[in-house]
Amino acid sequence: MPSLEKLLSIIDTLNQERVQVASQGWYLQHCWLVQVKPGGNARTDRKYWQVRSRKALFDGKKLKHLKPELVEDYKAAIERGRQLAGIDRQIEKLTLQLQQLAVITDSSNSTPLSVTKFELGDRGQPKDTLKAELFTNLTEQERQVKEVLAKSQILRASLRQSIVRGKTIGMTNTILKADISYMRSRAN
Repeated sequence: MPSLEKLLSIIDTLNQERVQVASQGWYLQHCWLVQVKPGGNARTDRKYWQVRSRKALFDGKKLKHLKPELVEDYKAAIERGRQLAGIDRQIEKLTLQLQQLAVITDSSNSTPLSVTKFELGDRGQPKDTLKAELFTNLTEQERQVKEVLAKSQILRASLRQSIVRGKTIGMTNTILKADISYMRSRAN
């Protein structure tokens, strides 16, 4: 695995290359060119060009008809987009390697962790103290999740009870209104 400094220099070089490709002109990603024969009751068999995309890029549409003089511009833009996508993938891979290297590297003196920094278990095998911390963190997270679930179940039960009470109150109101209207009609 490359060193930290080497990874950083490669990423910096790729970023410079990305800026250079992007400055050459406009670019299209996730697009391709196709030549299409006219369908239906068209009067000609002459093929025409379309640029197609996986995403709706062209005024909310996934394809755009091209005039013959624009085809070369679109080819160049699509090629620049492919170059940028490749560079972005490389940067992403190197960034992931950099993160993995940063996790492995000891932050105090930038040297890889050795077996001497581990505690030895019962059988003489390396036992990472970080694993113990991770385990306690996981048990703490599990406890918190169970607590949240229990509280949500209590909240759900109380909501159900309040709905039932609200319906009961609504029915009682309806009955009272009926009784009041009945009493008024008898009083008249």
